[in-house]
Amino acid sequence: MPIRHNIADLERGLSDMARRQIPFAVSVAINRTLGDVKKNAEKRLRRAFGNPTPFTLRAFRMKRSSKRRLSGAVYAQKTQAEYLRFAEEGGNRKPRGRAIVVPVRQRVNKYGNLPRRTASRLMARPDVFSGHPNGHPGAGGIYQRTKTGLRLLIAYASGARYRKRLRFGETANKTAAARLPIHIERALAEAMRSAR
Repeated sequence: MPIRHNIADLERGLSDMARRQIPFAVSVAINRTLGDVKKNAEKRLRRAFGNPTPFTLRAFRMKRSSKRRLSGAVYAQKTQAEYLRFAEEGGNRKPRGRAIVVPVRQRVNKYGNLPRRTASRLMARPDVFSGHPNGHPGAGGIYQRTKTGLRLLIAYASGARYRKRLRFGETANKTAAARLPIHIERALAEAMRSAR
């Protein structure tokens, strides 16, 4: 959602020299506001996910303003946006491949994810297989044969349901609405001082 500021109100009562500084000051203010929005979005990620991966924390980028183009944006990069949208909007996620892998009796890394080579390491063992065993109460997955029967190690899920927990849009709008007027005032004062 765009945040707007009425530049005409700002220009009233200003000298010609001050008016000439407005595009520069507004551009600086927009970029500072975008910086605040990005910083808050990263804090929000930490709160929503507990311990997000460095890749997830690098999701957000800024499209900066210039004197000629007085607009900017904070956005999530394409790869991260694909999964972050479920934390923002909620809903059901279908797997890219055949299934989503869910660790059952496996160690996860410090980010709560299954380490990349776990499945292939397990499948290299002679007592482990992948499939949907007949008569087994669990879903499909990677199983280990034991003396007492089958042990599910990694489950295959056909989808995952997410609740809204990121609220990036909502907090970004609040941050921008609160910070932009303050940054414009400060940037204009700075521009006036440097123009003298």
